[in-house]
Order: sequence, then C-alpha cells, then structure tokens
Amino acid sequence: MRRGIFPSFFMTMATIICNGKQFNHIAAVLFDKDGTLSNSQQFLHDLGQKRADCVEAIVPNLKSSILKTFGFQQNYLNPSGLLAVGTREENEIAIATLITEKGYDWIEAKTIVQSSFQLAAQQLPRKATLAPVFEGITELLDSLTPLKLGILSSDSTENILDFVDHYKLSRYFQAIIGAQPGISKPNPALLSLACRSLSVEPQSALMIGDTLADMRLTPLAIGVTWGGSTIAHLSEAAAIAHHPIDIQLSST
Repeated sequence: MRRGIFPSFFMTMATIICNGKQFNHIAAVLFDKDGTLSNSQQFLHDLGQKRADCVEAIVPNLKSSILKTFGFQQNYLNPSGLLAVGTREENEIAIATLITEKGYDWIEAKTIVQSSFQLAAQQLPRKATLAPVFEGITELLDSLTPLKLGILSSDSTENILDFVDHYKLSRYFQAIIGAQPGISKPNPALLSLACRSLSVEPQSALMIGDTLADMRLTPLAIGVTWGGSTIAHLSEAAAIAHHPIDIQLSST
C-alpha cells in the first residue's frame, strides 16, 4: 500500500460543485490572491505607472515599452499580463532586458530596475489597503471551513500576510505560499509545496484562480472571472465561476 502525505482517514474530504461541474474527494482548497481573493486591479495599475515613471527618470523614452511589457493596453491592464500574474523577479528581469536594449550592461540594468521598483513602492500606500476582498469571498471561505484552505500566490509572502491580517482572514488559512526563488506558476512544484504544507495529496487539492497559470497547476481547477479575467483567459479550467456563490460545498 502506497504511503501518502497524510492518511486519508484522518482528514475531511468533500465534494465541491461549480456550475454543474463536480469535484469529488477534495480535502483542500488553494486560492490565488490577486484577482481571486483580492481586488488588486487599481493598485496594480498605479504600481505599474509608478514603476515606469521611476525607471524613465533614469532611462528616458522607455515608459511606453515598460507599460506594454507589464500588460497595459492603453489605460487597461491585462489581468493575465506580466504585472498581474508574474513574480517581482520576473517583472525585474523583463524590464532590465528593455534597459539593456538602450545600451546598459546587465548588472547596471538590474540595479536601475531594483532601485526604481523600490522607490515606486515607497510612493504608494500599503498594497493591502488598496486591494480589498471581493464581495462574497468571506462567505465562500466560511462555507469551506470543513476543508483545509491555503493561498498560493505569485505575490510576496509579506504582502499576502499583510492582506489576510488587514482583512481579518488569517483564521481561514492553514498555509500561505508566496513567490519562491527560481520557480513560478504553473510549475507543479508550487502545488506540491502547498500540499505538503497542508498535509494533503495533490490529487485531493482544488485550485481556484483567475489566470491560465493557475489552471495549469492542476486539472482540478476553477477559473474565476470576477477579477476581470475572461473565459478566454481561463481556457483550461475544469469549471468557471462568475461569482463566489457559484462555488458550493455539497451537502451530500
């Protein structure tokens, strides 16, 4: 008999239903944060603009290229673009690459990006204060408390902890996994890390998120549109939820 992470007879397992799709034998639910739990679109919009301004103050005539790289389309920020779904490290690398095209060496370009990003953050309020919980999320978390819950996000662990503390959500989550050095969604190692933290098998964990990267972590994935993503952004989701109420813990 194969030994699992945690014997199944010690944990609660349940069925979750989303718009007619049934997920059986679920022991844990993992949530993305930005665009799923947290309405961070306005903060990310402001952050992208500030970062671009700070870089352009050192490297002229680069702002439009930076904004395009972040995922801006005029004044609209793509919820599946680099700024919305990428880690800070991935964002730094992308913008440093643009700077090298202006004749700067790699080390100098990375230094400019890191100092510019830090300055931009200092010019904005704390992220949590500008990224409220979506309507219906607290009720969804309340309904799922028989199961183990966690957050698996590309944001920094510091920002995630500040978010759950600011909105008094800490009691719901038994695991919080933020950006990890060298790996990012949809690397399955992140799902494995989250499942180990919750002492569950990956095949009993359901992922809820708003990007294709979230959907590619596991076949057991619900894509959500309430953060601005379209169904086209979530083409590999097993089910689509348009409001948190669409996700239900079965009573049977």
